[in-house]
Amino acid sequence: MAKRVALIVDDSRTARVTLQRMLEKQGVVVDAVESAQDALNYLAHKAPDLIFMDHMMPGMDGFQAVKAIKGNPATATIPIMMYTSRGGDLYVSQARALGAVGIMPKEVQPAELFQVLNRLDMIEERRKPPPASGANRFMLLNETPEVSHVPGHDAIQEIAREAAESAINNNDLQTNLDDLIERYHNDIRAELQQLRDDLGQPASGGTGPGARRPTARGSGIFIPLVVLLILLIPLLWMYRLSGDTRQELEDARGEIARLQNQQQQQVQLASFESGSLRKQLDEQQSRSRQQSSLLFKSITWAINRSSPYDVREEAFSDRRLAIVHELVSRLQALGFKGTLRLASHLGEFCLTGDEADGYTLAPADLPVRDCTVYGHPLQHLPALGERQSIAFANFLATSPMVNDSDIGVEIVSHQYSQPRVPYPARHSDISAYDWNRIAEANNRVEIELIPSSP
Repeated sequence: MAKRVALIVDDSRTARVTLQRMLEKQGVVVDAVESAQDALNYLAHKAPDLIFMDHMMPGMDGFQAVKAIKGNPATATIPIMMYTSRGGDLYVSQARALGAVGIMPKEVQPAELFQVLNRLDMIEERRKPPPASGANRFMLLNETPEVSHVPGHDAIQEIAREAAESAINNNDLQTNLDDLIERYHNDIRAELQQLRDDLGQPASGGTGPGARRPTARGSGIFIPLVVLLILLIPLLWMYRLSGDTRQELEDARGEIARLQNQQQQQVQLASFESGSLRKQLDEQQSRSRQQSSLLFKSITWAINRSSPYDVREEAFSDRRLAIVHELVSRLQALGFKGTLRLASHLGEFCLTGDEADGYTLAPADLPVRDCTVYGHPLQHLPALGERQSIAFANFLATSPMVNDSDIGVEIVSHQYSQPRVPYPARHSDISAYDWNRIAEANNRVEIELIPSSP
């Protein structure tokens, strides 16, 4: 006999692994998937001998998956065993209607699993099954008759309500019964007292109208006794039924209290597990954000080390474009989402000349106090700190890297307001060469990464 193959469909990894180990011990080859959709994709290429289907799963649930499998002629003949913690007649009826072969609890024992596999012809050889620990908790639907009105836990509230109404009616019945018994008791006492009075009188030998007839009096006593006995039988049965109803009501109340306590414990456990998982996720996300922030700061620091540009060059030249293009590509690979801010700063150079002929950098040996003006040689140009080459402008206007992505580019001009290296006093004895070296360091474009808000 060839090895049998079973497919487990369950979103719980623990449940999948537990059942897989038990099946492999029975000689069954096991494949497992974590969702109903994965199961349908699997069945498009493979045909297992049996499917264990969980009920509650994200997306498509177990019943929807069974309906889809049974609705496909290519997979309709594959037996499906519902592997779930659900129960009740309604669940059984739904599983039967959809075409499942049976229902098996998730806490199934090896002996029960062996019986399931044996009945479904999944056992490789007929060997002695493991010892059973009790009654079977699995159900093969073709061996189980349909039950129409047997209430389960989901109907316990209705049972309690009906039992309460019955108890109220039976309380009225009991009151009437007590009155009836008391009335007959008084009648019997009166009859007995009359009998004693009659027996205490002397017997009359005459046959006249005044003569006593003990026999007739005796018959008048026993007939009501027989009638009373006949009436007491159903009344006593009804009294006992009232007691049974009260006991059923107490049992129902106890079951409701037990289920409510169990549900409260499950809610508390789920709340604790959810809070613990949420805390772990928050901590992991916080560490991830810190690591990402450190990485992005390292990138900006490294690039800004070489941010100065030549005084005759545009702030956003083709050379700057190459740096920005490479940076955006790497940021996209790292998953960065936000704004790449490019901030331009102008160097305040020592210049000589005039407005008519323009200004140029002062001779190197000229004392800085003799500079004609302090500023940028091209300061007559509008928007000096935002000058762009044609290629750079086209990149910002048309490139999908910055127009159709999660990374935007922003240009800011700070002019002379934020020098990186402080300038000496203008009346000092340093040369124009030393001054302009500082101005070159301050003539720069720096980047700043601004992540999007989470």
